[in-house]
Amino acid sequence: MADTQVTKRDGILSEYNPNKITEAIVKAMRMTEVGIDKELAEKITLKVTQQVEKSKNTYSVEQIQDLIEKDLMMSSRKDVAKEYITYRQKRTEERLKQSELFKIGEGIISGDNEEVTKENANLNGESYSGKMNRFGSEYSKMYARNVMLPKRLVKAIDEGYIHVHDLDHYAVGTHNCIFIPFDKLLADGFQVSDKGSVRTPNSIMTAMAQVAIIFQCQQNSQYGGCGASKFDWDLAPYVTKSFVKHFKKGQMYFGETFVTVDIEELNVDNTDLLKVFPKSYTYALEETRLETKQAAESMIHNLNTMASRAGGQVPFTSITFGLCTSTEGRMISEAILNASMNGLGHSETAIFPQLIFQCKQGVNQNLGEPNYDIFIKAIECSSKRLFPNFVNVDADFNLQYYDPTKPDTSIATMGCRTRVISNRFGEVYQSGRGNISFNSINLTKLGIENGVVNGRTEVDVNGFWSKLDEILDITLDGLLHRFDIQGNQPAKASDFMMQNGSWIDGEKLHPNQKIKDLLRMGSVSIGFVGLAECLKALFGKHHGEDQNVWYFGQELIGYIRDYCDKKSDEYDMNVTCFASPAESLAGKFVRMLQKQYGKIEGVTDREYLTNSFHIPVYYEIAAHKKIDLEAPFHKLTNAGHISYVELDGNARNNLEAFKNIVQYALSKNIGYFSINHPVDKCMSCYYDGVINKECPACGENSEEKISKIRRVTGYLTGNVNNFNSAKRAEERDRVRHT
Repeated sequence: MADTQVTKRDGILSEYNPNKITEAIVKAMRMTEVGIDKELAEKITLKVTQQVEKSKNTYSVEQIQDLIEKDLMMSSRKDVAKEYITYRQKRTEERLKQSELFKIGEGIISGDNEEVTKENANLNGESYSGKMNRFGSEYSKMYARNVMLPKRLVKAIDEGYIHVHDLDHYAVGTHNCIFIPFDKLLADGFQVSDKGSVRTPNSIMTAMAQVAIIFQCQQNSQYGGCGASKFDWDLAPYVTKSFVKHFKKGQMYFGETFVTVDIEELNVDNTDLLKVFPKSYTYALEETRLETKQAAESMIHNLNTMASRAGGQVPFTSITFGLCTSTEGRMISEAILNASMNGLGHSETAIFPQLIFQCKQGVNQNLGEPNYDIFIKAIECSSKRLFPNFVNVDADFNLQYYDPTKPDTSIATMGCRTRVISNRFGEVYQSGRGNISFNSINLTKLGIENGVVNGRTEVDVNGFWSKLDEILDITLDGLLHRFDIQGNQPAKASDFMMQNGSWIDGEKLHPNQKIKDLLRMGSVSIGFVGLAECLKALFGKHHGEDQNVWYFGQELIGYIRDYCDKKSDEYDMNVTCFASPAESLAGKFVRMLQKQYGKIEGVTDREYLTNSFHIPVYYEIAAHKKIDLEAPFHKLTNAGHISYVELDGNARNNLEAFKNIVQYALSKNIGYFSINHPVDKCMSCYYDGVINKECPACGENSEEKISKIRRVTGYLTGNVNNFNSAKRAEERDRVRHT
């Protein structure tokens, strides 16, 4: 009997103890009118024990309890069986109520668990579909943790060293984000599962409607954002199609059909058309501009209202544009910017798509360059709507890929900051590729363990690098483990993406073929959070306070980048270094650190850690100085990065200063840049401007009636009240940079 073991509910093997069976039966007997029959209890115990010992398999606690129930039901004491079953059910309910999943569920239903309901600022965790989403999400996380994740990774997660982003998607194998090849999908048409196919559009209005549909369909094949890497180039041909349609209509209206025109000659830039068909050309041009304007407005409204994801979420979309100098391409850029400035129904700021303007010397940066006027309009739009952000084609780490004859070599980025232009597998391109997944390292914890803040008189540099090596290996092992799960999914699991070739060459796969070889075209990324607090813990100062500390910060991130480059060669994969966007993670990491080390001044004494390599938001510093200090980190983080400065007051009142700040950042080799400033709106009187405690126009002071749009991890959110508590604290602490 001593060799007999039983599997407990937590999976641990324990020695089989028949006395516990007897005690449980006697306890049930006490609840009956007839009372205790010790002899029967021991008889049933013996019978169960014989079955357990005779079996070649190890019984679980639940299986043993099933045997007890069965034998009690077959005995003369059905009353005991009833009480035993009732007692067992109560114990199960009590265990369930103590379980993590039950407590999370209670928090979801009540709305009290803000860490869950406000994990994502653009998901309404209190709506019906949002709650359903959170239930599924939390179970999926628990399943992945308990069943799938490598044990070493789970230990590092529990100790607060590593965070696995979007853990709820781990088990099913979905990937992060993608740049959609809109040129291909629009030109070829596309299939929507088994519901039917969509033909290539014959006008810009239809093309932009299809863009919204493609974004929506693709979003369901992944968990991260969807982007367009060269939107002006991709949509320009459909402006031409609309022009041809309107020109032919004009010929009929104005009787200018006396000369036949070859279809190849029908384009906006053919000035001979204006000479021969002045009325038809003028009519076609104006109608095309109007249609393009309306198409852009319609697309932006669709992308902010098609709640195709749980919790009222719309697709997380971003559009990169600005370099196409054709008349048609310029029309697209102008229309997108004008529609964004006009806003939604009551002129509210559109949260999606995230607009990203490509800046390039010789194209749009100086007076006299073909798209300079578009850049100035982008500055105006950003000063009013916080978008577009600005991506720097001329940054040396982006310019190396640039070929003016190939639009897809011009750097693009996802709204959150993801960058995938580098590719070890052949030709440089972005459309049809994306980030597969990323994990983030808590640098602050490494700093606390090895820094002066932990009671040392000097930094344990060797200990720091040694622990970082260990954590880097665990982080990458987790990414590779996840990649195996993702790569072994069949093409049919992401049918829209693979069937239509949204992911490069996906249409060549059979529905049951594994996608690993194609997925390898994407990137896996090692991210980091809390560089500032890490340095503060190590040296007593962060990189905004001390130049030597700043140099060490660069050495640290450079070390992570070198590790990624080395592992790229070792595993023949695109392994990249990421300046992580940390929304809920910024608060989660610091709460874990506070439990472990308490509140340490300048390190863990706030509700959040500083994102990636940023200078802390609360640190008083001039705008140009912040740019200078953060710029070198952009070159090191080839998976993506962003820098911001904060402006006070109404930014649209000084467009020249706004432009100068943007161009200063570009001149400093910043890869991706944006300016934060208050974008407030009163929903009672629709006043649009800076609002402090009450609307200056109508006196409205209800938080529910005052929309305060702010940026969080690259994206905008409809109201700062949707931020989790950590991000609300971070937004509150943000100082303005002069």
